Amino acid sequence: SQFGGTLATIHADDGTPYPAFVLFHLTDEGEVIYGSVTESQHTRDTEAIPEVAFLIDNRDVLGYDWPAFDRVTIEGMAERIDPDDPRYEGYFSALVAKNWLSNYFTKIGNLYCIAPRRITVVLGIGPERYTIDFD
Repeated sequence: SQFGGTLATIHADDGTPYPAFVLFHLTDEGEVIYGSVTESQHTRDTEAIPEVAFLIDNRDVLGYDWPAFDRVTIEGMAERIDPDDPRYEGYFSALVAKNWLSNYFTKIGNLYCIAPRRITVVLGIGPERYTIDFD
């Protein structure tokens, strides 16, 4: 399983797209859980405009088996999960179990959950796309 993915936000200052690598955990419900330091650009962006996208891929195959390059994009709203939220401990524990370094980013920052609005899967290099809308 992948430790990190690409969080795409809308830049709070000028409205342009902004990508950032973040460590994450994907729940069985398709939620993306991640921690982020409060001073980061993507945290400021998410607080201002919570509509985000998250890319998970297996780019490590590009050097030896590029036709097997798969991508999953999750679009939705990012929500800050405060420590007094009943979901916090479960989300935090799952995130840290996947990658211990997430503890650092979350403890000095915030825990976030992206609730999926749409999930798109692209397998290999073909034109096929599989989309699930949650609306």
